[in-house]
Amino acid sequence: PNVPWFPVNFYDLDKTGKTTLGEGNGIEESDHPGFKDQEYKERRDYITQIAQNYSMLDKEVPRIE
Repeated sequence: PNVPWFPVNFYDLDKTGKTTLGEGNGIEESDHPGFKDQEYKERRDYITQIAQNYSMLDKEVPRIE
């Protein structure tokens, strides 16, 4: 089969890992349990920041408590 793209090195994996989902259209009106919870949103932002800064070449994987 023809594969349009596949990661072949650590840089490719880092690039793939940097892609995150945004809130998207209409979620503001949805029934997402944490969308209006400020503490939940701050925690999610914290975890996202750690993930965005991580590289496959880092010696240690970040731990989140």
